[in-house]
Amino acid sequence: MQIIRSYGRNRIAIILVGVLLGSNVLAMEAQSKPAKPAAPARPAAPAKSAPAKPAAPARSASAPARPPATSGGRTSATKAPSASGAGAARPSANGSGAARPSATTARPASAPGGVGRTSGARAAAGSKTVTARNGANVTTRRNGKVSDVHDAKRGMDIHHGLDGGRRVSVQRRDGSRLVAERGRAGYVQRGYSYHGHNFARRSYYFHGHEYDRFYRGFAYRGLDLNVYAPGFYFAPAFYGWAYNPWAAPIAFGWGWAGNPWYGFYASYFTPFAVYPNASFWLTDYILSQDLQAAYEARAGADLQAGIQVNPTQLWTDTGTQAIQGQTYNISASGMLQFNTNPGSLAPPTGRSDHGPGIDAQCWPGRVHVGFPVPLAPCLSLIGKIGADGAPFEVGSAMTLIAPATGELFLGVNDGNLGDNSGGWIATVSQPDGGDASGAVQQASVGPALPPEVKQQIADEIRAQLALENQEAGQTAANQDVDPGSSGIGRLLDDVAHGRPHMFVVGDGLDVTDESSGQECHVSDGDALQLTTAPAQDATVATLMVKASKGGVECAPGSLVSVNLTDLQEMQNHMRENIDLGLKELQAKQGHGGLPQAPVSAQAAPAQPQYAAVAPPPSPQDAADIQAQAKQADQAEAEAQTNQ
Repeated sequence: MQIIRSYGRNRIAIILVGVLLGSNVLAMEAQSKPAKPAAPARPAAPAKSAPAKPAAPARSASAPARPPATSGGRTSATKAPSASGAGAARPSANGSGAARPSATTARPASAPGGVGRTSGARAAAGSKTVTARNGANVTTRRNGKVSDVHDAKRGMDIHHGLDGGRRVSVQRRDGSRLVAERGRAGYVQRGYSYHGHNFARRSYYFHGHEYDRFYRGFAYRGLDLNVYAPGFYFAPAFYGWAYNPWAAPIAFGWGWAGNPWYGFYASYFTPFAVYPNASFWLTDYILSQDLQAAYEARAGADLQAGIQVNPTQLWTDTGTQAIQGQTYNISASGMLQFNTNPGSLAPPTGRSDHGPGIDAQCWPGRVHVGFPVPLAPCLSLIGKIGADGAPFEVGSAMTLIAPATGELFLGVNDGNLGDNSGGWIATVSQPDGGDASGAVQQASVGPALPPEVKQQIADEIRAQLALENQEAGQTAANQDVDPGSSGIGRLLDDVAHGRPHMFVVGDGLDVTDESSGQECHVSDGDALQLTTAPAQDATVATLMVKASKGGVECAPGSLVSVNLTDLQEMQNHMRENIDLGLKELQAKQGHGGLPQAPVSAQAAPAQPQYAAVAPPPSPQDAADIQAQAKQADQAEAEAQTNQ
């Protein structure tokens, strides 16, 4: 195969002329190089054959079908580790978007998305940060709820997302970073050096699976970014087959019917009817993996557990933001003592007998005048959504399809709260997309993902295929890949020269709506577009929300502020998913309607040397991640007690 290279001021074109799929011609355009801080290296020609070591990454066999979310349910202005794994930041006193550098580094490092506060240049309207007596910084939202806790003594940052998620990030004494998330994969990131450059290995643990991702450190605009470094590369012929149009569009049966996530997001996501090339197929693959991850994050963990219902006040805030049309399971246990008589006890179902101490108006069939829910049993557990919502009976257990969006409150159906004591412990969770009968519920989501947005995502994927082919050739030639060419530096330069880029969100992230200054949320499978380049020294970009799923999520068409650390993670996530999709595509080529790849495109992917020499994970990592939840509970309790 002959390689012809031509270089322009802002574009690198790689034209591979050969025989692929008959007389097909492969033309692959890499993205233009960033203007600052460093120009990308001139790419070497892709190797004419697969590298000598055709081994897959050491632990990839145990990886689930999708890549893990790298930074969920969090905000990103605070500092986290670079590829070297060093440095934890303190939130600023006013909770603003810029992180302070720690004593161990000259600039704020970014990590897997950063930790703490809302992504963007300014604090969300109404937020407030105070320092507790134990030295921890506690940030609250305008409604008084805690969004972030930074405990410098523990090296711990805790963020509560608008979606009910919680992310705990700990900078450990050995320089590694541990991240634990509710309902998502946790990981430990360790830095190491290869060819004099900073790299990092993230070891993920989720539902018994273990898998790794690799990153190259990159200093950019005063930030230390983690730029995705593939754990395996394919042969050049395979990238050519995936990049070029297939001989004819094909139909493909994904087999998603009956999967709960697919029914849940049916009004948002519709697969392409046919696939003219791999980038369209990979678009649906990536979106399906992201929506499955979003679904599992919702269904896999309680939104709030162990809620103490205060017996002496009418309403207790559960900390759960209910979304109209979505399903919630509420359960409660324990006993409430409703007067000074030790035997005057009521379970969450209340009292409806004629026993000692029961007021006559609480007898069965009576209307309980002056009670929040006059027809529900006296002294029973009740609920409401929003400050002005209509109260309803809960009892010991109920499945609620939220009639409105708002904060979920629980309370006591009592006309005299002053002599109550004890109380109930409640749990709020979301089932696996089902109602009480087990039927799949469709999510109350925003507008469907527009076809033109899916087309833009497919175009972005095609450009990423060209980029990875370029990197594969450099790696095969034992050349170091320039992270300035691989990361958002190149993308921002593209935008500055009139070439916008699409990002698919790969995790939960709280961002700031630039028009209102309020927080909103984006999550797996949402689409954002960058059309305007930020100023040369800016560390925050403005993106337009092109598609989202409703509820607490940012409305389509809104402009939101996103830290460059988070933007890099979005690109990382897309590339990770593309690689996993390529693996599946190679395994399934010639089956299920997919065209047969040429023999030269069927070589097994090869592991690059920087992945082979990475230090192994610790066998204690999984247990340490699980232990962080309890330590975070303690840190939050101490910080809020000491305010």
